[in-house]
Amino acid sequence: MTDADVLHETKRGPKLLNLPCIYLPAKHPYTTAKWYAELFDMEAADFAPLDPHADLVVLKMSDDIPGGASIFFVQSNDKFSMNFNNIRGHNHAILMFQVKDIEEIAERMRDRGVEFAADGIKDRGGCGKEIAFYDPDGRKIEINDYGTK
Repeated sequence: MTDADVLHETKRGPKLLNLPCIYLPAKHPYTTAKWYAELFDMEAADFAPLDPHADLVVLKMSDDIPGGASIFFVQSNDKFSMNFNNIRGHNHAILMFQVKDIEEIAERMRDRGVEFAADGIKDRGGCGKEIAFYDPDGRKIEINDYGTK
């Protein structure tokens, strides 16, 4: 049996089902969470409200998606690069979020002085439109509107 056969074989057993949360280090969890909340219309989780003195702040992703993920901003002094270069030298962000209304979000980002990793919106053809930017902790993040139209 080849590796290709193994990959295409029907598997029976434990499977990854979802990505319920993402833990991100933040120098100031409240400041970072507030930035995300305002930029992407996110809300704090009931069990971890927006508190300027908290060492953990949790934002909920869209309620439109059953079992949607949450982002846990955990106070840390660690720097955690969220990007890497592939073997051809192209820089990739580790996180890419799906969004609706990418043009509106781009305008909101410009109004708030968000640092873009590239010049605004990139049209990836059949892969949707995409924006790469840096959050308050210097992480490169991407958003994409693929599949939202």
